Amino acid sequence: MLRDVADLYNRNIINILLICLILVVPITFFNYAAIVYIINLNTLEYANIPALALWVLNFTILFPPFFLIAKMDRTEQEVNLKQILSFFIMKFGFVAAITIVFFAIGMFGSVLLFIPSLIAVLIILLFPLYADRESIKDAMQGVWEIIKREHIFLFIDVLIIVSLNVLVWSGSLYLLGGFENNTLVFIVLRALINSLIFPVVYFYLTFKYRKDFA
Repeated sequence: MLRDVADLYNRNIINILLICLILVVPITFFNYAAIVYIINLNTLEYANIPALALWVLNFTILFPPFFLIAKMDRTEQEVNLKQILSFFIMKFGFVAAITIVFFAIGMFGSVLLFIPSLIAVLIILLFPLYADRESIKDAMQGVWEIIKREHIFLFIDVLIIVSLNVLVWSGSLYLLGGFENNTLVFIVLRALINSLIFPVVYFYLTFKYRKDFA
Protein backbone atom coordinates (compact mmCIF):
# COMPACT_ATOMS: atom_id res chain seq x y z
CA MET A 1 0.00 0.00 0.00
CA LEU A 2 2.75 2.47 0.96
CA ARG A 3 4.67 1.45 -2.17
CA ASP A 4 1.63 2.45 -4.24
CA VAL A 5 1.55 5.83 -2.49
CA ALA A 6 5.27 6.35 -3.12
CA ASP A 7 4.88 5.46 -6.81
CA LEU A 8 1.96 7.89 -7.09
CA TYR A 9 4.09 10.64 -5.58
CA ASN A 10 6.89 9.97 -8.04
CA ARG A 11 4.56 10.25 -11.02
CA ASN A 12 2.58 13.28 -9.83
CA ILE A 13 4.84 15.20 -7.48
CA ILE A 14 4.39 18.56 -9.27
CA ASN A 15 0.56 18.39 -9.20
CA ILE A 16 0.59 17.26 -5.58
CA LEU A 17 2.83 20.16 -4.53
CA LEU A 18 0.70 22.65 -6.48
CA ILE A 19 -2.52 21.40 -4.84
CA CYS A 20 -0.87 21.70 -1.45
CA LEU A 21 0.18 25.28 -2.18
CA ILE A 22 -3.12 26.32 -3.77
CA LEU A 23 -5.55 24.51 -1.45
CA VAL A 24 -4.07 22.81 1.61
CA VAL A 25 -1.95 25.66 2.96
CA PRO A 26 -4.48 28.54 2.60
CA ILE A 27 -7.52 26.51 3.68
CA THR A 28 -5.69 25.10 6.70
CA PHE A 29 -4.45 28.58 7.59
CA PHE A 30 -7.98 30.00 7.40
CA ASN A 31 -9.54 27.14 9.37
CA TYR A 32 -6.97 27.18 12.16
CA ALA A 33 -7.13 30.96 12.41
CA ALA A 34 -10.92 30.58 12.81
CA ILE A 35 -10.39 27.85 15.42
CA VAL A 36 -8.08 30.08 17.46
CA TYR A 37 -10.56 32.96 17.20
CA ILE A 38 -13.50 30.78 18.32
CA ILE A 39 -11.61 29.27 21.24
CA ASN A 40 -10.62 32.73 22.49
CA LEU A 41 -14.20 34.04 22.40
CA ASN A 42 -15.37 34.59 25.96
CA THR A 43 -19.01 34.94 24.92
CA LEU A 44 -19.32 31.51 23.27
CA GLU A 45 -20.16 28.48 25.39
CA TYR A 46 -18.85 25.07 24.31
CA ALA A 47 -16.44 26.73 21.87
CA ASN A 48 -14.63 23.43 21.51
CA ILE A 49 -17.55 21.98 19.48
CA PRO A 50 -17.46 24.44 16.54
CA ALA A 51 -13.65 24.37 16.76
CA LEU A 52 -13.69 20.58 16.43
CA ALA A 53 -16.16 20.84 13.55
CA LEU A 54 -13.76 23.15 11.69
CA TRP A 55 -10.89 20.74 12.37
CA VAL A 56 -12.89 17.86 10.90
CA LEU A 57 -14.02 19.98 7.93
CA ASN A 58 -10.42 20.88 7.23
CA PHE A 59 -9.69 17.19 6.70
CA THR A 60 -12.74 16.23 4.65
CA ILE A 61 -13.03 19.16 2.23
CA LEU A 62 -9.40 18.73 1.15
CA PHE A 63 -9.85 15.01 0.43
CA PRO A 64 -11.57 15.11 -3.04
CA PRO A 65 -8.74 16.68 -5.10
CA PHE A 66 -6.22 14.11 -3.85
CA PHE A 67 -8.74 11.32 -4.34
CA LEU A 68 -9.15 12.44 -7.94
CA ILE A 69 -5.37 12.44 -8.47
CA ALA A 70 -5.22 8.83 -7.23
CA LYS A 71 -8.21 7.80 -9.35
CA MET A 72 -6.89 9.42 -12.52
CA ASP A 73 -3.47 7.90 -11.99
CA ARG A 74 -4.86 4.41 -11.38
CA THR A 75 -7.14 4.56 -14.40
CA GLU A 76 -4.24 5.84 -16.55
CA GLN A 77 -5.81 9.23 -17.24
CA GLU A 78 -3.72 12.36 -17.55
CA VAL A 79 -3.67 14.18 -14.21
CA ASN A 80 -4.87 17.67 -15.05
CA LEU A 81 -4.51 20.47 -12.49
CA LYS A 82 -7.41 22.50 -13.87
CA GLN A 83 -9.71 19.47 -13.70
CA ILE A 84 -8.62 18.74 -10.13
CA LEU A 85 -9.36 22.30 -8.98
CA SER A 86 -12.72 22.23 -10.77
CA PHE A 87 -13.56 18.94 -9.03
CA PHE A 88 -12.70 20.51 -5.64
CA ILE A 89 -15.01 23.46 -6.29
CA MET A 90 -17.88 21.26 -7.49
CA LYS A 91 -17.65 18.84 -4.56
CA PHE A 92 -16.90 21.35 -1.81
CA GLY A 93 -20.52 21.85 -0.74
CA PHE A 94 -21.33 18.17 -1.31
CA VAL A 95 -18.64 17.00 1.13
CA ALA A 96 -19.00 19.89 3.59
CA ALA A 97 -22.75 19.36 4.00
CA ILE A 98 -22.41 15.64 4.75
CA THR A 99 -19.56 16.35 7.16
CA ILE A 100 -21.62 18.89 9.12
CA VAL A 101 -24.72 16.66 9.22
CA PHE A 102 -22.87 13.60 10.49
CA PHE A 103 -20.74 15.67 12.85
CA ALA A 104 -23.99 16.87 14.46
CA ILE A 105 -25.26 13.28 14.59
CA GLY A 106 -21.99 12.24 16.20
CA MET A 107 -22.29 14.97 18.82
CA PHE A 108 -25.87 14.02 19.73
CA GLY A 109 -24.96 10.33 19.61
CA SER A 110 -22.19 10.82 22.15
CA VAL A 111 -24.81 12.00 24.64
CA LEU A 112 -27.04 8.97 24.08
CA LEU A 113 -25.05 6.03 22.80
CA PHE A 114 -21.55 5.87 21.35
CA ILE A 115 -22.54 3.59 18.46
CA PRO A 116 -24.13 6.41 16.37
CA SER A 117 -21.03 8.52 17.04
CA LEU A 118 -18.68 5.77 15.89
CA ILE A 119 -20.69 5.20 12.71
CA ALA A 120 -20.78 8.97 12.08
CA VAL A 121 -16.97 9.12 12.39
CA LEU A 122 -16.57 6.36 9.79
CA ILE A 123 -19.03 8.00 7.38
CA ILE A 124 -17.22 11.34 7.70
CA LEU A 125 -13.91 9.61 7.01
CA LEU A 126 -15.12 7.62 4.00
CA PHE A 127 -17.64 9.89 2.30
CA PRO A 128 -15.04 11.93 0.36
CA LEU A 129 -13.92 8.63 -1.23
CA TYR A 130 -17.23 8.65 -3.11
CA ALA A 131 -17.22 12.32 -4.06
CA ASP A 132 -17.16 11.20 -7.69
CA ARG A 133 -20.65 9.70 -7.40
CA GLU A 134 -23.49 11.69 -8.87
CA SER A 135 -25.84 11.47 -5.88
CA ILE A 136 -25.61 11.32 -2.11
CA LYS A 137 -27.55 8.04 -2.18
CA ASP A 138 -24.97 6.34 -4.41
CA ALA A 139 -22.12 7.71 -2.31
CA MET A 140 -23.72 6.54 0.94
CA GLN A 141 -24.27 3.06 -0.49
CA GLY A 142 -20.56 2.82 -1.30
CA VAL A 143 -19.62 4.09 2.17
CA TRP A 144 -21.96 1.64 3.90
CA GLU A 145 -20.53 -1.31 1.96
CA ILE A 146 -17.05 -0.45 3.18
CA ILE A 147 -18.23 -0.03 6.78
CA LYS A 148 -19.91 -3.45 6.74
CA ARG A 149 -16.87 -5.11 5.19
CA GLU A 150 -13.96 -3.31 6.84
CA HIS A 151 -15.29 -1.89 10.14
CA ILE A 152 -12.49 -3.26 12.35
CA PHE A 153 -9.71 -2.11 10.03
CA LEU A 154 -11.41 1.28 9.69
CA PHE A 155 -11.22 1.91 13.42
CA ILE A 156 -7.56 0.87 13.36
CA ASP A 157 -6.92 3.32 10.52
CA VAL A 158 -8.68 6.12 12.44
CA LEU A 159 -6.40 5.47 15.42
CA ILE A 160 -3.33 5.43 13.16
CA ILE A 161 -4.30 8.71 11.47
CA VAL A 162 -4.97 10.47 14.78
CA SER A 163 -1.77 9.06 16.32
CA LEU A 164 0.28 10.14 13.31
CA ASN A 165 -1.07 13.69 13.57
CA VAL A 166 -0.39 13.85 17.29
CA LEU A 167 3.12 12.42 16.89
CA VAL A 168 4.15 14.80 14.10
CA TRP A 169 2.57 17.81 15.81
CA SER A 170 4.17 16.99 19.17
CA GLY A 171 7.56 16.49 17.55
CA SER A 172 7.27 19.82 15.74
CA LEU A 173 6.34 21.64 18.94
CA TYR A 174 9.29 20.03 20.71
CA LEU A 175 11.68 21.23 18.02
CA LEU A 176 10.27 24.77 18.26
CA GLY A 177 10.25 24.74 22.06
CA GLY A 178 13.54 26.61 22.33
CA PHE A 179 12.39 29.51 20.14
CA GLU A 180 10.09 32.44 20.80
CA ASN A 181 6.84 31.68 18.98
CA ASN A 182 3.34 33.09 18.59
CA THR A 183 -0.02 31.91 17.30
CA LEU A 184 0.81 32.82 13.70
CA VAL A 185 3.90 30.59 13.74
CA PHE A 186 1.89 27.63 15.02
CA ILE A 187 -0.85 28.12 12.40
CA VAL A 188 1.72 28.27 9.58
CA LEU A 189 3.42 25.19 11.01
CA ARG A 190 0.10 23.34 11.10
CA ALA A 191 -0.56 24.25 7.47
CA LEU A 192 2.85 22.90 6.45
CA ILE A 193 2.36 19.71 8.46
CA ASN A 194 -1.03 19.13 6.84
CA SER A 195 0.59 19.55 3.43
CA LEU A 196 2.99 16.79 4.40
CA ILE A 197 0.56 14.37 6.06
CA PHE A 198 -2.79 14.81 4.31
CA PRO A 199 -1.81 13.63 0.82
CA VAL A 200 -0.26 10.45 2.24
CA VAL A 201 -3.39 9.71 4.30
CA TYR A 202 -5.74 10.48 1.41
CA PHE A 203 -3.84 8.28 -1.05
CA TYR A 204 -3.58 5.47 1.49
CA LEU A 205 -7.33 5.49 2.16
CA THR A 206 -8.14 5.70 -1.55
CA PHE A 207 -5.96 2.74 -2.51
CA LYS A 208 -7.16 0.66 0.44
CA TYR A 209 -10.91 1.22 0.26
CA ARG A 210 -11.78 2.27 -3.31
CA LYS A 211 -10.96 -1.04 -4.95
CA ASP A 212 -13.44 -0.63 -7.82
CA PHE A 213 -10.94 1.28 -9.92
CA ALA A 214 -7.73 -0.06 -8.37
